Amino acid sequence: MSHPETPAPTSPADGPATPPQAAGSTAGGPTGAPPARSRGRGTARDMVLSMVVILACVGGILLLAPQPDEVDQPQVSDAEAAVAVQEAEAALGTQPLLLAPGAADEPMADLPAEAVVPLDEGWRLDYARTEETDEVGTWRVGVLSPGERRVDLEQAVDPTEEWLTRSDEGRPGLPEPVDVGGLTWTVQERGDGRTAWTYEDPEGGAGALTTTVSASSGSEDLREVVEAVSAALVP
Repeated sequence: MSHPETPAPTSPADGPATPPQAAGSTAGGPTGAPPARSRGRGTARDMVLSMVVILACVGGILLLAPQPDEVDQPQVSDAEAAVAVQEAEAALGTQPLLLAPGAADEPMADLPAEAVVPLDEGWRLDYARTEETDEVGTWRVGVLSPGERRVDLEQAVDPTEEWLTRSDEGRPGLPEPVDVGGLTWTVQERGDGRTAWTYEDPEGGAGALTTTVSASSGSEDLREVVEAVSAALVP
């Protein structure tokens, strides 16, 4: 009579039984998940691409949106300028000049003709006011050329040397006399770095206005304003 064979017992020396490996894994470790460094690079790249797409969409919308027409309005209205001139006349005791773009085509009704220096269309009035400059009461008018370069007109009664030179060390150089429209102007580089054309009426006497036209460089814009002011000053 035969008996079923009994399997031999496993001895401790043989070591623990090795469990079966799970599907999708190897002896070297789990698979299917990318390394952390690769995931970081992918996330950063996706964020950059998303930002590029968003910016492109916003730029397209702005390009397609209707743009307002350019409006070049003067900084000071004609009415405000007229009031400023009247205040300057009261402060200085004499009639100052106002640089007035477009006044040749449309005269300023609120001011006498001799007070207005007409400039061509394209110029803009930037400011007009009376203030203290080097402790001298000064009428100041600024205009912007068609190229957006500013030219300033200043007038004062009996100005000091510091007012003329914008320096407390005297004149930086000898003024150069230049004839414009029958008037003799002097041209010099002032202490503030601006090129200044100055006219002092030789027959004006005490209480006469000294007129200076200046700009940051000796440009054609500066010469154009000087010529317009000369035409207004000629008796």
